Formats: sequence, structure tokens, C-alpha cells
Amino acid sequence: MYIESGFKWNFNRSGIHMSYAINAWLNGYKKIFCYSGRERRRDFGFFLLIQLIVFFVIAFIASRLFGGSGVVAEIVAYGFVLVSILTMLPYNVRRLHDAGQSGWWCLGWLVFAAAFIGAALVMKPTVGDNAYGPDPRAGL
Repeated sequence: MYIESGFKWNFNRSGIHMSYAINAWLNGYKKIFCYSGRERRRDFGFFLLIQLIVFFVIAFIASRLFGGSGVVAEIVAYGFVLVSILTMLPYNVRRLHDAGQSGWWCLGWLVFAAAFIGAALVMKPTVGDNAYGPDPRAGL
């Protein structure tokens, strides 16, 4: 039995090309300060995917150029993470607008991250060695 769903696969007409994905990624940088409007799911997904790939490429190159665990390599990686957050925030706000939601929902990220960081800062350490390794304060 065949049920007509109304959805038709047409790969020739709606095929996704690499240039589309790269343009979706570049769109995040072109609209870095634009918090109005809407964005498609596909564009946001391509932005996140390419941003992740670029991060790993930059981290790999930085580790090769400046040493495996060098401070400069870490600064380059953290700098790219900061730039990623600055471009992802307006993209996510526009994506929320497309879903009919307020962009203020992005503040939930900050509250959630602050809660985890705050918990990590106030948790009391175990004294002595534990299952995860030796006590880092043992030599102090």
C-alpha cells in the first residue's frame, strides 16, 4: 500500500552544493552584529558544522606551529572559540526568531554556563588520591 505524503525527493533541483554550505558559514561572519531577521535550520547547521571543522584545523595547525601544548597554541584556540561564540550568538538569535521565539532565550546559555562554572569553583576537593588521579595539592 502506498501513502502519498506530499513530500517529493528531487535531488537535482534541491541538491546542496559545497558553495551553499560555505556561503551559510560566511553569512555568520557577514551578519556578526545583526540580531534581527530569521535564519534557516539548514544554514545554521552548516554554520555549526563548518565552524567545528575550521576549529579543529586551526587547533591542529597551531599545535604544529607552536608546539603540542604551547601557550600560544592555547591562546589561538581560545581566541577562535571566542570569535565562534560572538558569531554563533546572533546566528542563534535569528534562528530562534525563525522558530517564533524571542532571542532572549540565548541568555539561558549564559546562565547555564555560569552555573556550571560556579559549581566547579565552589565544590570542595577530595583530600588525597582518588579514582581520577593523585592529589594535585600534595606537593604544596
